[in-house]
Amino acid sequence: MKNISYKDDLGRYRTQSLFWELRHGVDTNKYPPVFTTKDEDIKRDGITYKSMKKIYMSYDHIPGFEYEFAMDVLGSWDHWNKLANDTIPELKNMIQGWRDELDVRLKALGLKALIHASRDNDAKGVQASKYLVEKGYIQKRGRPSKEEVERELKVSTKAKKELNDDLERIGLKVVGDK
Repeated sequence: MKNISYKDDLGRYRTQSLFWELRHGVDTNKYPPVFTTKDEDIKRDGITYKSMKKIYMSYDHIPGFEYEFAMDVLGSWDHWNKLANDTIPELKNMIQGWRDELDVRLKALGLKALIHASRDNDAKGVQASKYLVEKGYIQKRGRPSKEEVERELKVSTKAKKELNDDLERIGLKVVGDK
């Protein structure tokens, strides 16, 4: 993976050509794909293409603050931003989907930690978990856009369902939950 250039002959960051599924119309001898858009690694013609999603999800980071991932995988924060903000909707939406899924995972973990910390009367643990759940790491600004409100509602609903499923599985029920 390290011997493959992540830039084209003109010095531009490669985007679609990095992915097996998006390589069409690209000289794959000159610009071989490295990753797959799939959830798991795939093998084609004896070559294994790593799942960028799987790599992304393996990092402990906050959506939008993926610096370590960007540097380890692409060697550049600018390249990651180019990928995440690509004009190709398929690529941009795929990465936003990863960020949304990671956000749900972090909220679910934070909510579970809140439950455990409250049982143990751990005030520091409660505050740290609350910080994650309430996205204390995001700078507050004016009114959120309609899309942000809808996305947050979707993420919160999914996190709440996951938490309730986990609680039900271990035999607990949140009082007053509908």
